Amino acid sequence: MVLISKNELENILSEINNNKPVGYGKTRVSGSNQTTYFMHSKSACMPGQQEKFTSNINSKLEQDVKYPENHFTRVFKREKYLLQKKPIGKKYNHNYHQVFTFKEYLPYDDISLEEAIQSSYRQVFGNLYPMESQRPIDIERRLRNGDIPIREFIRSLAKSTFYRNNYFDRVSQKKCIQLSFKHLLGRPLFNSHELISNIELIHSEGYEAHVDSLVDSLEYEEFFGEDLVPYQRFWDSPIGAQTSSFINTALYAKGFARSDNVIYGISNQ
Repeated sequence: MVLISKNELENILSEINNNKPVGYGKTRVSGSNQTTYFMHSKSACMPGQQEKFTSNINSKLEQDVKYPENHFTRVFKREKYLLQKKPIGKKYNHNYHQVFTFKEYLPYDDISLEEAIQSSYRQVFGNLYPMESQRPIDIERRLRNGDIPIREFIRSLAKSTFYRNNYFDRVSQKKCIQLSFKHLLGRPLFNSHELISNIELIHSEGYEAHVDSLVDSLEYEEFFGEDLVPYQRFWDSPIGAQTSSFINTALYAKGFARSDNVIYGISNQ
């Protein structure tokens, strides 16, 4: 781990933002030379593994015609947050006002994209792998073509029929919300207010609005952005984390051989 000052981090980020992305150089990627693959040091499920993801600077959010006011309000807040150019990264207990972590991002290839797709399935579907016929091939193809970023791929998986059948239709609303926070934000619920407000959102605007509220949130933007596959964030000790957050994270993670529908006792009948 390399420790640098806040000013040094801001300078490095500004230099990165001014650099042109590395061209992928394959004609099948919709004729685009702006698609770049990266490797990130965080795992999509458990710490200690390296996972990879993809980025496309030409990707745009799809307009949400069903819930335009809520969607565009969240997008406005996210864009305002990005314009403030605050350093994004995990803050640690020691000298956290001055010290941030900085990871190197490296260009990668088709293997990186495939690992990003598999990590997305594992994270969002709670280690419950769909059959080949159940995979959302159209959305996966758009990601491979560079038409959408990882964020939109994650959103589509959470709205898919496979996810709803396993983690919405067959569980209570409380379990549904607990699972969606785990799968999309990489953490358990913090308090009862989050539970109640999301139950009310599902009642008033529907399940898809609940998914959008998580994927479009500032929290998602800060930790994952457009390009990172969500991962479980509370295995270490970020600033402000409650002990219960680590306990609940450990409680929900029973190992790589078990899926969330088994952990939560969800029936397949």
